[in-house]
Amino acid sequence: MNEPNLRGAEAERDAVGADAAVQGELFEVSDAQDAKRGYRGTVASKVAGITYRQLDYWARKQIVEPSINPSHGSGSRRLYSFKDVVILAVSKRLLDAGVNLQNVTTAIGFLTQRTAAQLENVTIMCDGDEVHECTTNEQVIELVHSGKAVFGVSVGSLWHQIDAALANEDYVDLTALRGSVTKAAGRPIDDLTAMRMRMKLEARKAERAAARA
Repeated sequence: MNEPNLRGAEAERDAVGADAAVQGELFEVSDAQDAKRGYRGTVASKVAGITYRQLDYWARKQIVEPSINPSHGSGSRRLYSFKDVVILAVSKRLLDAGVNLQNVTTAIGFLTQRTAAQLENVTIMCDGDEVHECTTNEQVIELVHSGKAVFGVSVGSLWHQIDAALANEDYVDLTALRGSVTKAAGRPIDDLTAMRMRMKLEARKAERAAARA
């Protein structure tokens, strides 16, 4: 997938309208708060199979944004959850297969409403006109027998591939009191950045709790 295709997709996305766009706020808040590890853009793009330029483009155009920490201005760093990386990988494969951005956006909407664990049992199917979220083999078989050309992405298969790949990558430990960016071997490399991420998560959680009170 190349940048010209992405720019063409941008025009199509604008035509869909703001309601169809997937904003960062649509990510499940509780899912992001419950995430124990965060991954920087360089790791997310590598594991999802896209370039960092594509990752940056999708974030800026609000196609797929990091749910843990979006980038806001100079000095801030995007931080992606495991679930975000799965969604990035699914989006990439759909676009590579020629699925238009409106349908890719619909698929992203399906996935963001699921928890990271639930994604293990999801298959995204496209019949040429629209996309479908399948959670059972019966649903997949029904679409295959519909008589239309069907393309499918096994989210569960990607889930396992990404889970294995991320086990060897650097991450931010979100469960530590102060937080720490950790090497796969366990060595902290950036305490200050991780502490800022942790503080933002705690502030966001407090705001949500106050709003529900």
